[in-house]
Amino acid sequence: MFLSTLVTTLDRAMPFKTCRIFLVPILFAVSLIRIETSFAAAPSSDLAVTATSSTKIAQAADADLQRRLQEQREAERVLKEGERLKREVRDNNNYNNRGLERQVGEQVNKVRESGSNPQKVREADAEINRLRQQNNNRPNYYYDPYYSPYYNTAPIIFAPEFYNYYPPNPAIESSPRQDRIGQSGGSSDPNGSDFGLLVSSGFKDGKIAPGLGVKYKNIGFEIAGIFNQDSLPGAVNDFSLPGNFLFNDLGVKKLSAQWGADVLGFLDVDPRTAVYGSVGLYFQSVGRIAQSQATNDLYKQTNETETTGAIGGGVNYKASDAINVGIGYHSLRGLTARIGINF
Repeated sequence: MFLSTLVTTLDRAMPFKTCRIFLVPILFAVSLIRIETSFAAAPSSDLAVTATSSTKIAQAADADLQRRLQEQREAERVLKEGERLKREVRDNNNYNNRGLERQVGEQVNKVRESGSNPQKVREADAEINRLRQQNNNRPNYYYDPYYSPYYNTAPIIFAPEFYNYYPPNPAIESSPRQDRIGQSGGSSDPNGSDFGLLVSSGFKDGKIAPGLGVKYKNIGFEIAGIFNQDSLPGAVNDFSLPGNFLFNDLGVKKLSAQWGADVLGFLDVDPRTAVYGSVGLYFQSVGRIAQSQATNDLYKQTNETETTGAIGGGVNYKASDAINVGIGYHSLRGLTARIGINF
């Protein structure tokens, strides 16, 4: 419309040749301007549509993630209730509760295999609540291993014939205590001077490792602990989180202190100095920890006991007849200081 109006106006205003001379460049310039305008406008509208679509997709994905996390929170709550009830039933230590424990376990497995399906989680929750009420109404029986309704020892214990099997020994009962010890070949001091108490403490990587033991002549035995467990952002649930739940893998962590024992051997160098060596075994609970993305709770995916061998050695010095001190190195406990008290 614009071009036809322009051509008509120029035809009326100027002769035909003059009109063509001026008209061709003008029409060419106008065409270029319109083409550039159309090319510039098209991508903007396409980008706007693409941006809007991306925003909607992101919002939909975020809404779906929030829905899944909410469903997982509910599934974790029911899972914890089921595990707690199963532990309570097991702790009652009643043979009649084994069927109830099995039923609770079935509901726990149902939640684990549900993939946070709301319908299955609600069904398991209702059944666990019913089983909890059943467990609360069940009487708890106390088992006394020393009581038997079918066997009464009173007639035997209080019967005079019972003591005929163990007649008293007049010679032992009439002799003084010291004489009886002498007859048995013992000493008035049952420990003697060869016994001692060992108290030690190790230091390694900023952790302390106390120990307590005993010594008899040139052999010692010591129990020690190393408090090198990993620090975690909360308490760890003693069961695993299903693999189809959303969680972050925190890796393998040390879940407890490292406990163990060492056998020590002493060799006298002179009357006041002795060297010693030790070998031992130490145990520690380790496991892979998962942190739920829905509740941030921690779960123990695996649970293993790690066994580690240990060696050590050092020097002991007898400061007096009652006290000796020592220093050494332990492969797990680090630099170790020890005090011995002789009896």
